[in-house]
Amino acid sequence: MEKANKTILSFQINQNEFAVDALQVVHILEVPPLITSVPNTSAFMKGVINLHGNIVPVVDMRLIMEEEIGVTNADNAIIVINPVDAQDARFGIMVDMVKEVLEIDTANLKETILEGKKGLIESYEGTLLYNDTFIHIIDINHLAEIIENH
Repeated sequence: MEKANKTILSFQINQNEFAVDALQVVHILEVPPLITSVPNTSAFMKGVINLHGNIVPVVDMRLIMEEEIGVTNADNAIIVINPVDAQDARFGIMVDMVKEVLEIDTANLKETILEGKKGLIESYEGTLLYNDTFIHIIDINHLAEIIENH
């Protein structure tokens, strides 16, 4: 049986670790001093930033995950994602801290079961146990749908 590998980028939201497909990540940015707010949008929508002349919406993953918002600090980052099947649908996710890039064997993924509240995200690619830490891999297309529909 052939191994199916996947490269993921892990990040932290409060005490939980999550990840996204690293091949869909186009930038990792420091949080700029100004994110332009957009009226009449969901609470999780932080606003938009100018990235090389392109307007990129930014969402706060802590609010999407219904987590408490901690202190904003230098570890906070914006991960800019471009979903594979959506040409100009880039969006940024604000996270507490970017952790690392990992090469994983998808055979090691388990079904994601999150106790208690899990926020708006209902679809995960799976959960990985790595160095005694559970990393929940977010389905980027599902996340894009949440952002688009709320």
